[in-house]
Amino acid sequence: MEPDNRRILIAAAISAGILVLWQVAFPPPKQARHAVNVTADAGQPSVPEKAPAPVAPGSPAPTPGAAAAVPVNAPEELAVLETPQFKATFSSHGGALKSYLLKGEKFQKDLHGAAVPVDLVRQGPGEPLPLSLSVAGPEGLATDPAARAPMKLVSHDDRSVVFEGAVGPYSVRKRFELGAREYEIRLALQVSGGAGGPGAVTVLYPGWVDPNQPKPGFFSGGAAPDTVQPVCRAGDKTVRFGGKEPIERVPGVPGWAGLDQHYFVSVLLPTNATGDCVFAKGLGAGGAMAALRVPVPGAGLDAGFDLFAGPKQLDLLRSYGRGLDSAIDYGTVTNLFAFFARILLWVMRAFEHVVHNWGVAIMLLTLVVKALLYPLTHRSMQSMAEVRRLQPEVDKLKAKHGDDKEKLNLAVMQLYQQHKVNPLGGCLPLLLQMPVWLALYATLQTSVELYREPFLWIHDLTLKDPYYILPIAMGLSSFVMQKISPQPADAAQAKMMLYFMPIFLTFIMMNLAAGLTLYILVNNVLSIAQQQVIMRRQAAVEPAKA
Repeated sequence: MEPDNRRILIAAAISAGILVLWQVAFPPPKQARHAVNVTADAGQPSVPEKAPAPVAPGSPAPTPGAAAAVPVNAPEELAVLETPQFKATFSSHGGALKSYLLKGEKFQKDLHGAAVPVDLVRQGPGEPLPLSLSVAGPEGLATDPAARAPMKLVSHDDRSVVFEGAVGPYSVRKRFELGAREYEIRLALQVSGGAGGPGAVTVLYPGWVDPNQPKPGFFSGGAAPDTVQPVCRAGDKTVRFGGKEPIERVPGVPGWAGLDQHYFVSVLLPTNATGDCVFAKGLGAGGAMAALRVPVPGAGLDAGFDLFAGPKQLDLLRSYGRGLDSAIDYGTVTNLFAFFARILLWVMRAFEHVVHNWGVAIMLLTLVVKALLYPLTHRSMQSMAEVRRLQPEVDKLKAKHGDDKEKLNLAVMQLYQQHKVNPLGGCLPLLLQMPVWLALYATLQTSVELYREPFLWIHDLTLKDPYYILPIAMGLSSFVMQKISPQPADAAQAKMMLYFMPIFLTFIMMNLAAGLTLYILVNNVLSIAQQQVIMRRQAAVEPAKA
């Protein structure tokens, strides 16, 4: 190995060691963030909440029929239910959810230079609020005025809030109560009246994103947590709204329905599986909704629902059953590697519990994968070393055949066959790593455990490196790997592999998640070290054979 390359290898190995030791010995302190009480969608300070009308303790709750006549121009009343995990604000306009702010430093987003809590309510202009009711058909869900009709706030305490009013021909009573589990609110819905015959009401869960915001993609460096996609679980299938048609009906009895919001999910789970699930577009661009249509018998309806609105933590989702963990969408291509993605997450979580940093956990994951693939990669690198040993013979063939590439390639292949060397053996390590790369990419894009997790100068491993240090270091390590690897017989191909490929990989990784770039960098450094050991052993064996 040339002195320059040896120095680069030593410097890369020392740098990786320093990163690990520094992060373990001196974990970054939690910086106190001054969260501004604003919603994540509007980016403006929230209007002070109007205190709800006081209800005397122990006073009887009005019946739905008594509270049905609420003036159309009745002022809005707000009520708040709060836990250590979230702050939910309910509005008397529709008796629905107006705001749902997640608590904690982790569940924030950067907006105009300030850290603001993530709000899982995403209401578009003129759209109904989540958990409002409609009596219209599927085509009129977004425009039904009954969904915005004022209701009366009849009671409110630390754990519950009750609204009563009229929704179309029905008298409705809604009781929202804090659930027993994290990020859970229970809804008890009572519907009576109507024309006396069977009918139906639809529980709406709309969402909206700014259609002018940048679209998330493979090279976006991580998408914003305010992406919204209606999703429904019906039977044993999880269906997502494609948006091509204004209305989509999902066949089968729904187990849950709501919104997929990237690292978060908001879904409504009916206590008794009944009714239908419907997807619909909103009033304007960027609006869409999931809706549960529930039949109302002639005698009225008494139904219960559980609302889960929170992070896509696998353990939390699985605790509900009903395939709720399928709300985690790994993407069209990376869904093929969803099984591996969950294994990688499990391994990284185990490491994170020990080292208390997800960046170091990714580096330790790289060591584990490298160890598991060692027998195959060792054999492949031995083949590469054999190819490199034959390089002087290949140079002689180049001088002999000149520009006749056909004869040169044939002669080189005969040389490799004579010495029983596979020139493509060096591609095996890359092919073996590709499923791991795709699975790790899927993990970083979907696992809230890694969302906003820092590592040294990187404040979020799911986003790109803001200073491009990791991509550049990864590119340099790729160049060293190509430099010590056997070069193709064709000079043009050799230059492309030596210079173009590292530059190309660096350009690709510029906007990908920093966690993935970190994994590839550490893997490259380990591969370089492994290749050097093999080459030194082979060099020591050659004189003995001679």
